[in-house]
Order: sequence, then structure tokens, then C-alpha cells
Amino acid sequence: MPIGRWFSTIVSVLLATLAVCGGSAAQVAGGNSYAITGIDVDVNAADAVKAREQGIREAKRRASRMLVDRLVAAEDRGRVLPLDDARLDNMVRGVEFVRERSAPSRYIATLNVVFAADQAKAWLRDSGVKVVETVARPALVVPLWKGKAGVEPLDDLNTWREAWSALDTSGSTVPVTVVRADPIDQNALSGEQAYVGDVAALSRLNERYRAPTIIVAIVEGDKETGALSVGGMRYDTQTGARSEIARVPVEGAAQLGEAAKKMHARVDEDWRSIAVVHRDSQDALDVVVPIQALGDWVQVRQRLGGVPAVKSVIVRSLESDRAELRLEYYGTSDELQRTLAQAGLRLERDADQWRLQPR
Repeated sequence: MPIGRWFSTIVSVLLATLAVCGGSAAQVAGGNSYAITGIDVDVNAADAVKAREQGIREAKRRASRMLVDRLVAAEDRGRVLPLDDARLDNMVRGVEFVRERSAPSRYIATLNVVFAADQAKAWLRDSGVKVVETVARPALVVPLWKGKAGVEPLDDLNTWREAWSALDTSGSTVPVTVVRADPIDQNALSGEQAYVGDVAALSRLNERYRAPTIIVAIVEGDKETGALSVGGMRYDTQTGARSEIARVPVEGAAQLGEAAKKMHARVDEDWRSIAVVHRDSQDALDVVVPIQALGDWVQVRQRLGGVPAVKSVIVRSLESDRAELRLEYYGTSDELQRTLAQAGLRLERDADQWRLQPR
């Protein structure tokens, strides 16, 4: 089929898909408060009352540091002014007690701390730093164990699954849900299919969970003795992109809890590099996307749809060899270039024209 006719056949579908991706990319939860959840405290003091008071104070302090991580770019965090107790209390709208247990001189609890957005932003403005927002992106985790006999069944009860189930990720940018591995899940996906990356089976599984990201987290090695290694694959269910989670050695099963925590931390940091939105400023940019093959255009369209800093994408023209787009985005053009680079896109100026293409 001639390329002109082929292109005209698919153009309307691609335009519609791009409109959907661009429109959904910048949606961020609003409201007049920030909630930091799942803060564990374990405090000893002279008596139970003092231990509880100190535990709550510690939770507020830790929550304020986590709030800075959420709202301030990494390079600016060192400039944030210290908080005295009075200002901290003024910022806190409320404390939720998820779990708590007291002893004669000890307080153990899991708390959620809610901050008033206006007071929190005022503190950061007084520090002279920009306020950013980090968009959360939930993930479905499929823990697998490959031993001497091959890949264990999806519902295998092992230390690796327990490690992921015990992990509290509610306050992170990548909150995770561990696959239930019940008969419904097993009918959609087998352990072997997850291990080899059967995209059709993973899609069937995700019809139940609707997660934008699937993480297949794999342990390899003997369950009883010997060294293990952990790694995996990450699948973006919205763009179709996949990336490897580098394999690292683990001494034994006792260290799998820490291994799961570190793997999640790597995934969380990777997403943070894309998910930060500088909402204090916004701009627009006209760009040209060179097209040598359909895959070039599809990659650009998909990856733009996964960048929260891109507010909207307007397709001004679409031809067989190029597309002309207008990008509306949050932040500066330099910040946009860095964010797009993390998403696998190269934005560069060529004479008087901006060009955008896959890296």
C-alpha cells in the first residue's frame, strides 16, 4: 500500500489516541491539604503519656521531611528552612491513628499526618524554593520465584511474596498492590507467562487491577540454601514501554525484605524523575517530530502521554514524514527537556525550530 494511503488510514486513530494521552497526563489530585501516610513510630519515654506525645511529635517531624521530598526538587531541598514546633503545629491539620499500642514506657503506632496546603506552601516560599507536585503512579507487583524446578506457581507462599506484601508504599510515588494470585488471576496468567513477559497474559491479568504499571519481580536461586539474585521487568500498560530492573545479588532469604524495599526505591526514584510537575509556571512550545517509520510517531505519542509535566498536546499537522505539535507544559523549557529525556524523548533546538524524537 502506498505510504500516503496507509498514513491517511491510521491518522484519525492516532490523533484521537494522542488527544486522550495528552489530556490525561496532567491530571493531578487537587485539594487544600497534603496527606503523608503510613508513618511508623516506636518511642520510649519516662511513661506512656510522654512516649505517646513524643511519638506523635516524631511522626509530624518525619512527615514534614517526607512532604519536602514530595514538593521540592532534589537540588533545592537543602535550602528549606528548619521548622520550629509552633510552625509545624500550625501546618498540621490533623493526625490519623491507623494503629497504636502503648506499654508503660513505650509507644508503637502507625500514623497519617495531614498538612494544610496553604501553610505548607508558605513555609516553602519563605525558604525561597519552588513548590512542585509529584504525581503518583500505582503499580501491580507480580512476585515470582525461579528455583531448580523452574518458576513456582503464581500463588506460591514464599518469603519473596511475603516481603512485598509487608512493604508499606502508601506514601510513595509508586504505591503497589501485590497480585492476589487467586483462581481468577491464575486463569489469566501463569508464573511462566509472567516470567517470559507474555504481554497478552499480563494484559488479561490487568483487566482486573487496571494498574498503569506492572512490575514482575523475580527471585532466582534455591529456596533453602545458597545465594539468590533479584531483578525483574517493569511494564507501562499505558504506553507499552518496558524496562529491565537490574539484577542484584542477595545473600539469602532473610535479606529479601530489604531487597524488596530497595527494588521499590529504585522504581520510585525512576518515576520521580518524570513525575515532578512545576505548577508555579507554564508555557507552550511548537515542535516538529520527524517521522521515518510509524514506530517513530507511535513512540513519541505514547511517551508524551506518560509525562505529567505535559499539560496538553495539540497536533497542528500530521504528514507521512513529519508531525507539527504544540506542547503546553508546566515549568521551563530546560526542565521539560530533562523530564522528556527521562521519558526516552530528545527535545533539541535546530536553528529556529524545536525537534522532538525518540532517544
